[in-house]
Amino acid sequence: MALEKVMHGYNGTPEYTAYCDAKARCKNPKRTGYEYYGGRGIEFKFDSFLDFIDCIGDKPEGKYSLDRIDTNGHYEKNNIRWAGWSTQMKNRRDYKKEWLKGNTNNAKAYRIIHPDGTVENIVNMAKFCRQHDLDKANLHSTIKNTNKYHKGYKAEVA
Repeated sequence: MALEKVMHGYNGTPEYTAYCDAKARCKNPKRTGYEYYGGRGIEFKFDSFLDFIDCIGDKPEGKYSLDRIDTNGHYEKNNIRWAGWSTQMKNRRDYKKEWLKGNTNNAKAYRIIHPDGTVENIVNMAKFCRQHDLDKANLHSTIKNTNKYHKGYKAEVA
């Protein structure tokens, strides 16, 4: 691998970074997110970076990243591509979204408890936080009780 790294001339490029990241997601149990890739059986099937780059080619200009066409398939020939954010968001695998139960708008629904005890149902936490000068991440963390309250507010999944 060290010799390959020197010879291919891609060291430090987005292509080589994508290759290394995908390989680590599948092969390194200590890697954050491993459970969503190697941990659920996704394999990295390229023998070398040169095989990988020969298959996928250089990353196009703009905001593209590595994507698997079949999200339950392996990193292998005919199942990888460079894709933009919009394409990747439409190509996500199904996973349980408790907040969607009974919600036909595909919007997260929250119950907000104000400091004075009043309760308000919302579907746009970012907008609510802007209106009340709150930090979205801090308010969201009250759902899992990592912060019990944020500036006196508490959020729950509706």
